[in-house]
Amino acid sequence: MIVANPAPLDTSYVPEKLFFRDDKIAAIRSAVLAPAGNGISNNIIIHGDSGTGKTSTVKFLMRENKSIIYENALSFRNVKNLLEHVISRLGKPVSYHGLSYSEIFSMLNSIISFRGDIVLVIDEATGFLKGDTAGLYNLFRASEIYGAGLSTILISIESPFMYMERKYGTIVELKFNKYSSDEIQRIITDRASMALEPGTCTDSILGYISEISGKFGSARFAIELLQKAAYMAEYRLSKTIENDDVRSAVSLINPYITESKLSLLDRRELVILLAICILLPDTLYVDVPSIEKEVQLQGEEYGIQYKKTEIYRVIRKLESLDIISSSLKSSGNRSSVSKLVSINDVPVSILSIKIRDLISRL
Repeated sequence: MIVANPAPLDTSYVPEKLFFRDDKIAAIRSAVLAPAGNGISNNIIIHGDSGTGKTSTVKFLMRENKSIIYENALSFRNVKNLLEHVISRLGKPVSYHGLSYSEIFSMLNSIISFRGDIVLVIDEATGFLKGDTAGLYNLFRASEIYGAGLSTILISIESPFMYMERKYGTIVELKFNKYSSDEIQRIITDRASMALEPGTCTDSILGYISEISGKFGSARFAIELLQKAAYMAEYRLSKTIENDDVRSAVSLINPYITESKLSLLDRRELVILLAICILLPDTLYVDVPSIEKEVQLQGEEYGIQYKKTEIYRVIRKLESLDIISSSLKSSGNRSSVSKLVSINDVPVSILSIKIRDLISRL
């Protein structure tokens, strides 16, 4: 068994410690939660790419602040429907839809006077920001228009201010930036320590996952990769997670390499790609001199001779098609820089079989 505790590998899991988001937690406390505790209503919009910790940060704060009410906008047609649901959820059943905003905020005021301040979180709010301007106007200006002591936190992937006008009043903006590869590695190292049996996932595998995920800056993507790679390894009855388990996980989440891409390669180019695959099962990267040697060996098998210039040209083509990726590694001497090639998006064992099949048909 590799997975001892599956919960930390779920993307909805909120850990006891949120890494690299202390400043965001402090900003939300200062801008909304502290004022709400003193009877002052404020509005804040959180935005940033998927997997940057927006929802996790808010749910982390929910543990310490019982005034936060969380809703997902995707479950509702508009702001009014959502607010009617909140009223019912807080103990005042709404017998019919179609209440006016005045009636809605009157009912919310009576609830607030009984239970204390409310901070309403609306996740996945991009649709409301684009399509329900009247609802947002009433929500953001509820304190002025209806005397409602309601604070709001909206969460959106896109920057909302391209859709918004001054009429909405003062709104605090808080952008969540992408995680770096190093930050992602710290996050998934923590998740691995909670979820996996000791010794089943090496630092090298965690670094590999972090490097792949660093392109997107998404901790969610990295956690999902770790989860799927772990289950791939279990399925193989392996005691450890291997490189190809990670590649298999990537191919499930983001299947970049397709038959259509491979169809763009001729027989000679496919042999070079096959040579790269043969070198990669037990390593993450391979240098170009090693590729040259393996290409000549595979060329002999298929009756093809190659010049170095052709190998370099094909490597560049494979990069342009996103079939392989590359990086430069320095040995500390400026004159000694080597190019390292990798395949991240599909298991090389499976890709090798597919390539051999294509070559046999050409």
